[in-house]
Amino acid sequence: MNRLLKNKFFPVGLVTFTVTTAYLAFGFYRVLWPYQEWFKPVSMIYALSLLVFTALVGLSNLYSVTAFILARRRKKSVSQWVAVGPAISFTILLGFAMAPLMPKFLPSGSYLKPFNSETWIHDNATMMMGGITERQKMLGDVIENILPGKTRNEIIRLLGLSSDDSNQKALLYYLGPARGDFFGLEVEWLIIELDAGGHYQNFSLFRED
Repeated sequence: MNRLLKNKFFPVGLVTFTVTTAYLAFGFYRVLWPYQEWFKPVSMIYALSLLVFTALVGLSNLYSVTAFILARRRKKSVSQWVAVGPAISFTILLGFAMAPLMPKFLPSGSYLKPFNSETWIHDNATMMMGGITERQKMLGDVIENILPGKTRNEIIRLLGLSSDDSNQKALLYYLGPARGDFFGLEVEWLIIELDAGGHYQNFSLFRED
């Protein structure tokens, strides 16, 4: 351990890992809390910064590889800054590896209203009002209290017809413009998975352009 702490690459790698983790964690928070009006400008800046971050990842890794090769060829010591690229890449890969182990969160705003069948089926249910749709506001109650134990026919009676009638193993419902997408290009869907007996089994949220 002492040897690792004395390594000249360790401080740079640790600081880079910490900063990158904080940056990605803020992005996770942004997805969970996009409906808050006061938070939108900050979230927009973060969304735009992803382009800069992506460029930084590429350039830092290019620098790390180039500097390492040149140092070896010239038989000089390798700069401690070559740790930046690998540290960023390691942080990103670790985030992807940990993602399946994290609890399944619903986007923020999903618990604003109790479920009401008439409101859910209404034509205006998927229109954005105050930054979020009526269906998105009721989603938490639907997932936790309405779907469990229900059959396919019971779900359809409460939520209306599925957007994809051809799929017997799942029901598909449009929720509205995707939360957290400030470019307005993505939409949000609720997928309700059914077991072999036609009962509710699981759910997932799907975003598409």
